[in-house]
Amino acid sequence: MNKEKNSKYGLLKVLGITFLIFAGLTMIVPTGYYNGKTFTGGETAPVGLYGLFINPTYSFGIFAQYLVLFLTIGGFYGVLNKTGAYSKLIDGVAKKYENKKTLFLVLTIVLFALLSSIVGSQLALFIFVPFAIAILMTLGYDKLTALAATVGAILVGIIGSTYGTSVVFKSFMSIDVNKGILFKVIFFAVVTTLYTLFVVKRNKKCIQNEVIVEKPKRSKKKKDDVKALEKKEEVKKVEIPLYNLKEENKSIIPLAIILGFFAVLILVGMFNWYHTFGVELFNSIHSAIMDFEVGGIKIFAKIFGSLPEIGYFGNYDLTAIILIVTVLIGWVYGNKFDEFVDGFVKGAKEMVLPAIYVMLASVIFAVMVNNSSNISATIVNFLTGMVEGFNVIVLSLIGLVSSFFFNDFPYLVNGIYGVLGSYDAVLTPVITLVLSAMYGIAMMILPVSITLIAGLKYMNISYKEWVKYIWKFLVGILVVTLLFALIALAIIK
Repeated sequence: MNKEKNSKYGLLKVLGITFLIFAGLTMIVPTGYYNGKTFTGGETAPVGLYGLFINPTYSFGIFAQYLVLFLTIGGFYGVLNKTGAYSKLIDGVAKKYENKKTLFLVLTIVLFALLSSIVGSQLALFIFVPFAIAILMTLGYDKLTALAATVGAILVGIIGSTYGTSVVFKSFMSIDVNKGILFKVIFFAVVTTLYTLFVVKRNKKCIQNEVIVEKPKRSKKKKDDVKALEKKEEVKKVEIPLYNLKEENKSIIPLAIILGFFAVLILVGMFNWYHTFGVELFNSIHSAIMDFEVGGIKIFAKIFGSLPEIGYFGNYDLTAIILIVTVLIGWVYGNKFDEFVDGFVKGAKEMVLPAIYVMLASVIFAVMVNNSSNISATIVNFLTGMVEGFNVIVLSLIGLVSSFFFNDFPYLVNGIYGVLGSYDAVLTPVITLVLSAMYGIAMMILPVSITLIAGLKYMNISYKEWVKYIWKFLVGILVVTLLFALIALAIIK
């Protein structure tokens, strides 16, 4: 299924063409901005020839956090490979599901989609993508299937977001996070089920072939046995990103405990409990720790410094926690300093290109955040003026178009807040569902999606190959979203 005949810089070409399309639009479409519900138009502000070169540098400056984060993720897995227990853990999980490969594939899709739907942080979930991909590919799945089951599932979770995007809507529109939650839960279940069936069906034949290859039947002819063993060896030699086979007689229990605690800390820490549900527990615990005094000195504040609160982790906090856990794992498994650094650097090198490509995918977003007046507002205003009042199709177009300019959901909502404020409050369940779905659909196919671009470059899969794989599902889910939104609209009215 996955042919290794892709252009080395094919994805880079796609990113370049995308930026050129944006630059062309700036020559035609005037800028504008919203002040509350009022739109004010301006003149065209072309990117220009100089802008073609200066804006990518702006992107690197603004989004250097992505570079640091992805390099740290690479270093983390590089150190894991040095422990000798990591490949033992991967192999152990793979053997457990050796005869239940489809079940593991389904569980992977559902888990990533569910966590994405609830937590919403795509970058936090990407940390666990290399781990899941290593198991999937060890089980015999090809790169495209592994990408679909992890990165694809994360974006499906955004399409069917339940609480993942709710804090954004609550911040901008003061919407109760539980308003319309039943619609969202049902929609998530429908979308995830359809996606799971899609991925499993696309790979059913491939899975059967792998099983046959891994377990060739004995033949009376010795020559046939040799050929069968050679095919089996070819399957084992498949190169898995950020994974090296190095099994040693070391216990996986410490590693499993650390990774489990790490996963919980990241997922809980990246979800804003206070602003979403009004939970003050983590705020209180943080205050109790940081305000604890001994002899009039806040001792823990002095020791820990600016320790972030759980629920308020940012990308740099995420990076710091990964580094801490990486050091802890290296120490627990007795890695010498040189061995630790060697593993970290080797792993980080594998993530250099994905990190660079992610920053390039954010060039358009960098231009948008540097200008309060932009062409996105003009296009949104034009689409809004096509009909009077609320229209599901128009809102869907607004969501898709805005996603091209803003690959960060909070900025997307902020960019169209003037339009959203003009709609009746009773429509908010449909509005939140449609916008989340359109953003997720856009991030699954547009080359401005940092999660998609990171995944494609990490797995060395061409953009063309991904589009060919996923387009039918996206067309189908677009229709399902519109139908579901219309049904929800009819119910709430």
